[in-house]
Amino acid sequence: MLLERDPELVVLGQRFAALCAGNSSGGCVLLSGEAGVGKTTVLRAAAGRADGRIDWLWGTCEPMLSPTPLGPLVDWLDRMPPALAAAVRTGHHTAEVLSGVLSMLRDPTRPAVLVVDDAQWADSATLDLLRYLGRRIESTRALLVLSYRDDALGADHPLLGVLAGLPARSCIRMGLAPLSRAGVAEMARRAGRNARGIYRATQGNPYFVTELLAGDGQTVPASVRDAVWARAAALPDAARELLELVSVSPVPIELDVLEAVVEDARAAAACCASAGLLQRDGELLRFRHELARRAIEAALEPGWAESLHAAVFDALGVRGVPVERLVHHAARAGLSGAVLALAPEAARDAVQASAHRQAALLYGLALEHAQGVPPLVEAGLHVAHAEECMLVNRVDDAMVSRRRSLALHRLLGDRLAEGLDLRALARIEWYRGAPRAGQPYAQAAIEALEQVDAPRELAMAYATMAQLHLLDPTSTLAFDWGLKALALFEPLHDAEGLAYTLNTVGTAQLRSKDEPIGRARLHRSLELALAHGLEEHAARAYTNLAALCLVYRRHAELEAICAAGVSHCEAHDLDLYRCRLQIRLAYGLIEVGRWQEAEALLQAAGETAAVVGLEKEQATHVQAFLDLRRGLERAASYWQDMVDGSRTLRVDPWYAPQAVACCEAAWLQGDDVQVRHVASTALRAAAGSGEDWRIGQLACWLHRCGGKPPALAKSIAVPCVLEIKGQCRRAAEAWAALGCRYEQGLALLGGNAAELRDALALFDALGAAPAARIARRRLRALGVRDVPRGPSHRTRNDLLGLTARERQVLELLALRLSNRDIALRLHRSERTVENHVAALLGKLGVASRDEAVARAGMPIQN
Repeated sequence: MLLERDPELVVLGQRFAALCAGNSSGGCVLLSGEAGVGKTTVLRAAAGRADGRIDWLWGTCEPMLSPTPLGPLVDWLDRMPPALAAAVRTGHHTAEVLSGVLSMLRDPTRPAVLVVDDAQWADSATLDLLRYLGRRIESTRALLVLSYRDDALGADHPLLGVLAGLPARSCIRMGLAPLSRAGVAEMARRAGRNARGIYRATQGNPYFVTELLAGDGQTVPASVRDAVWARAAALPDAARELLELVSVSPVPIELDVLEAVVEDARAAAACCASAGLLQRDGELLRFRHELARRAIEAALEPGWAESLHAAVFDALGVRGVPVERLVHHAARAGLSGAVLALAPEAARDAVQASAHRQAALLYGLALEHAQGVPPLVEAGLHVAHAEECMLVNRVDDAMVSRRRSLALHRLLGDRLAEGLDLRALARIEWYRGAPRAGQPYAQAAIEALEQVDAPRELAMAYATMAQLHLLDPTSTLAFDWGLKALALFEPLHDAEGLAYTLNTVGTAQLRSKDEPIGRARLHRSLELALAHGLEEHAARAYTNLAALCLVYRRHAELEAICAAGVSHCEAHDLDLYRCRLQIRLAYGLIEVGRWQEAEALLQAAGETAAVVGLEKEQATHVQAFLDLRRGLERAASYWQDMVDGSRTLRVDPWYAPQAVACCEAAWLQGDDVQVRHVASTALRAAAGSGEDWRIGQLACWLHRCGGKPPALAKSIAVPCVLEIKGQCRRAAEAWAALGCRYEQGLALLGGNAAELRDALALFDALGAAPAARIARRRLRALGVRDVPRGPSHRTRNDLLGLTARERQVLELLALRLSNRDIALRLHRSERTVENHVAALLGKLGVASRDEAVARAGMPIQN
């Protein structure tokens, strides 16, 4: 009997029963806990109690240096359709595997449970499969059950990104806790042992307790290693030798391999199994628990461990096993020649399976053993290592390898390879958020490639230079370099090059002017990318289209583009670009006053594994911008540092210029002098950019704080022109037409008492406390006595900024009640209810009652 596991078994039993009854769609079960807490035991116990109609697919991940791609699937190859099984065996591109496994799980005739045990050791290809299935599991009649060690997941562990992306509504999360003191005492009682000291030594870990209780009983070991070795010490010499040999294999090892190394291996294996240390599965032998294997392995003398690995390597080498197993033992045995020969082969297999993290590790392992190899071979390894590192966001490692390959190619006098290295280094600097640092690399790449006959590679270098200039104060150079690239790509009919370059050229044009030709180029880039399966280029096109919607305040179009872009990114597991789209959409939601939704979206983006480096900085900045407008204390130091220049963004988001935000922050702090300084400095820098919105907003801030905007050479955005001319009401109307309610309020602050009242109402409805305080001060300065008070404490604490009465009305709207019925329920007049409903719609920024309920996340009762 399992102790203290009834709640988990009940939940699992209910979920399995609902699956069999057909009244539940697919979902996920996440079972976490420390090593040895009993996750596998609980799952097997639940499986033993489940309905016999369930089809069980059980796979286990292994802790190899480079796990077999899609390793868990190998455990149930005989359950797969032949074509799918063949794809898994041969390491076929995972797109075929993904769709094949999903088709299996969508079989309506039989419920299925797919268990992936020890998911913390999953290879990259398996993680991609789990991410893919998890996002689609609701369309199946299956449960995806993942067990993993939460104490093995660091902040950057790739499994965290998979778990964050699972649908919350159909995901059950359970954490197994260690046993209580009473539970440990009961285990000891059943074993006929004294429980004294066991809980203190084990902290309730069931496996540790079991191992301690299985010892000789003379002493209480201080660790699992002592407990395991206490049992191993009682074995005959031959059995201990076999136990040590098995310990160097992190995957189950074949008995015939053991027989090739030690005499009478089967008898020794039977002895170890009788002692409870090993278990036999057919012709495979494994430790009963991974912790026991590690305890034995950790105690091996280094020289002896290398000898054992070498012996296993030799025995496996004549048996046609997966090359990644050979690499593991060759590396641990210090067989540099074998590692150098096999690791690149294993890496190429990993690439075929889209297991890029494993590929990067394997190329890195090969490089560790590459002393004395010819420069051309070493350079090739560095190039491959850098490319795989870029795909898994190991940008700094990619930079190191590319610099080394550049030095080697220069030594060899290979100008073409040198140019490719230089272009790659330029792109790496772009991904690091340092486009200026990348420009010398791009220039050097162009100079090298102009000396060889390589038009496509030269065009790509031009295109890279264009991209590096895209964030300049003006986009002229980006446009010019892009045209040079297009002139070479067009005759070549190169779809990838055209998609890449048209994206940059179209974006460069649209930064300063909303021209049809720029939009046509950007949309053509998207069409080419989608038509030719250029997934990342399509994601980049969606991202730039979203940014341009923000620049020109096309908020309805923004939502449509982000919806399509996010759908594309989710279909192809492009989490980095999905995060970028979420950040842009969140900024757009802030602009139109949908602040609750913006915060939820930023939180979702922050949980994505891809939110590192530049993306993390941008998400933090947008969240701080929202906090600034709300007046939250947590944003104060951030904006103080931004305004005084001690903090700056590595990349200024041109869809949300930081100088404009800094002007607002200084104004809310009451520092008009700083506003004038920031606005004047930024205006001088932006004067030649042609960006009418950036220039217009900076000019407005200068005007609001008593400065005189400079003579502008071209027209600026209409709302800004109207405000600078003193036409506050018309400026506010122009902002309102764009859906920008906060900016509408800012424009009204320069008007008379009536306009100030309107501004105050807007700020209060949004929850913009700092701006509302400024409006109140100005009203009082005009002698207005009946200045409305701010929202009550209860309203401020309401997630949607609603009053208690408005919250009541919203709940009744969810019941589809008419104004008359609501009036009867609340004992108020129908006219009063109409006013409450109108206020609700205004606060939530929606046009209908159903939209208000949906925005609040409430179900509509039919």
